[in-house]
Amino acid sequence: MDQISIGYLSWKRHDVFNQTLQSHMSNGLFDIIKPQNRFIFFQELSEEDIRIAKKYECGYLGDSQNIGIFNAFVRLVEKCETEYFIFAENDWVLIENHDITFKILEDCVGLLRNNHCDIIKLRHRKNPGSPLNSRPVDINSNNWIGFSIADFPYKLESLSWLDEPNKFYSGLFGEFYGNFRWYSTNLNQQRWSNNIFIAKTSYLKNVVLPLLKFSQNYSIDKYSGLEYILIMYKRYLGKDPNLDNIINLFDRTRIVGGEGLFTHKDFV
Repeated sequence: MDQISIGYLSWKRHDVFNQTLQSHMSNGLFDIIKPQNRFIFFQELSEEDIRIAKKYECGYLGDSQNIGIFNAFVRLVEKCETEYFIFAENDWVLIENHDITFKILEDCVGLLRNNHCDIIKLRHRKNPGSPLNSRPVDINSNNWIGFSIADFPYKLESLSWLDEPNKFYSGLFGEFYGNFRWYSTNLNQQRWSNNIFIAKTSYLKNVVLPLLKFSQNYSIDKYSGLEYILIMYKRYLGKDPNLDNIINLFDRTRIVGGEGLFTHKDFV
């Protein structure tokens, strides 16, 4: 597990972030990911931010301004020197114990190392937290949020409310078995999400970041641009031959979902 880093993105919500980091420490993630591989990007970096980073033995970087998730994500990935990278915003709480956490990350490393996928979603399957915007109001309906079931673009999100997703989707997912069962698909079936994930660092540095940086030239809002680009990437085809090559690489992305570890905590 020495080849896993975690990069956090935080902005001002000190109470929230303290609770998040405490859950990661108490439930064993910090026994698995060593201090040198834990770092935080703080928007509007403050003395309180630095105190939190030191308290939890995390490195830190940041900016005096809020530079948006797009630019902060790029900075975090560029800092990563290990083979695998976990991206986490400041309100993703670890709700499994050390043993389960280790087994899930062990599976993730195996899936990534054996080239079964490029990215693995780590949102907890049974306790995903809220909001879960991809869950339809009526899961028995043949028409969800304006999409047919076949065209529903968040199929891996369905794991939180489907016991047998491959039966429901007629064998659409690839399946892999380790300590747990995992389901794989592509960007046509599961759109990019900034929700917590683990990925190959090389994939992020060689495919995702170049796509983001090229696309930044085409009317991108720095606060929403990251997710927007990585969902709407095909609209940038034809803008630049180099960008087209990167888009074609990104289009082959394989995504995996399974048990997961973290819940999105709606702190009060």
